[in-house]
Amino acid sequence: MIIYCDNCGYQWEADQVMKSLASARRRQGRHLLDIDVYLCPIDKNKYSFAINKSGGVCHFGEYESDPYLSGCYESIEEALEAGIKEAFS
Repeated sequence: MIIYCDNCGYQWEADQVMKSLASARRRQGRHLLDIDVYLCPIDKNKYSFAINKSGGVCHFGEYESDPYLSGCYESIEEALEAGIKEAFS
């Protein structure tokens, strides 16, 4: 992914977006769960999810380049739903 700065014209390459593409926040008892969707590390045309539980990030170990992401889904919505399901299973 090539990123361009509109202000100065500088460009650089990044493997992942800095901000999630979609997110959901749910409460599980007294814990707050954040489910975020990012680009899949092995296929940039697909999506993966990450789960943050009360400030701690779940380690899935599924992808060597990003062990905090899980799954490879066709749509952002599908990845978000899978993340919510995983968070509450």
